[in-house]
Amino acid sequence: MSDLLPYQPSLASATNTRLDTAARHMQQCRVSTDDMMRFVKNDAEELQRNKSRYCVHKDELVVGIGRPWDVTVVKKMNNAYPRVVSNLGMLDDDEDTRAAIQMIRFMNHYARTVRERRHIIEFFRKETISQTRCREGAVWQVLPDECRCFEPVQGAPGKMLTKEFLSMMHDYYPVGYATTIGYAHPNTGDTMTSVLIGGLITVQNGDFEVFAGDPVQFYWCFEKDDFDPRGRRKPYFNIWLDDGTIGNLDPSIEESSSKKRTWSGTKDSQIRQAYHELSYGQKKDKQKLVGKIKPFVPDDENPRLFDWVRVFGMAIASARPNEMVDIKISRQSM
Repeated sequence: MSDLLPYQPSLASATNTRLDTAARHMQQCRVSTDDMMRFVKNDAEELQRNKSRYCVHKDELVVGIGRPWDVTVVKKMNNAYPRVVSNLGMLDDDEDTRAAIQMIRFMNHYARTVRERRHIIEFFRKETISQTRCREGAVWQVLPDECRCFEPVQGAPGKMLTKEFLSMMHDYYPVGYATTIGYAHPNTGDTMTSVLIGGLITVQNGDFEVFAGDPVQFYWCFEKDDFDPRGRRKPYFNIWLDDGTIGNLDPSIEESSSKKRTWSGTKDSQIRQAYHELSYGQKKDKQKLVGKIKPFVPDDENPRLFDWVRVFGMAIASARPNEMVDIKISRQSM
């Protein structure tokens, strides 16, 4: 990776300053207690006891609760303020809830159109579906029994529950960056938070190098291995057929690529990442499921629906992974 960004800190890190501007578009948002309750298995005591883990902290990326995946089950009440979260609670704490994380990863990686989004949701309506893994993929993929495009991996788990998590699944979209703290439960404190939805701001970069002029998108921290080290989605080898099944677009997959499912940055990048992972109410050795930013690298052959709709700004300076970077939030003009 020596041919990428020179080994020098970003302007924000080198000068230890924050970008500021008079033109700031702010919006009042409310942390969605209902959704956070689902993310902690409806444990109200857990939501209040570990308030720093589940609240929206200052300078955290705020994610909006969009269209439910299953509109027949989820009924949303009208609200004066947008419902937002900054994390997915404890969905990754045990095997029972980890299926929800895999559902989000699968949807974001394989949905290229609104039609394909509907097909994937129909698959998730099943009580139990088989787990297989494609040879090139970086994650366990969730697929129905009738899909044979992926090669089963020996020793893979047999079934994964998905229907029970469908009620908590939404189209998550970036809102902006919080400028005040907002608690996840009203018994703890104020659930309102002020969010910067337009203007210049200095924020923490994600796991990928970003250059000035790059479009900036939001991604969940557990999606890191779905991208290559340059920030582009890993290859898409499958295509949806007219009968609703999946066909193999390119069966000639190099076996060598299956041995490189994960990657890590340089040592200094890992140090910066470890520092930030212990912030914002983080538990030791427990990743907080937050949103991060990365450069948007389009895939012209297979554009991913949930990548380009998550673009919300532009980088106005370059930065290495996991360090501060100046960006321009401009969702209102997209």
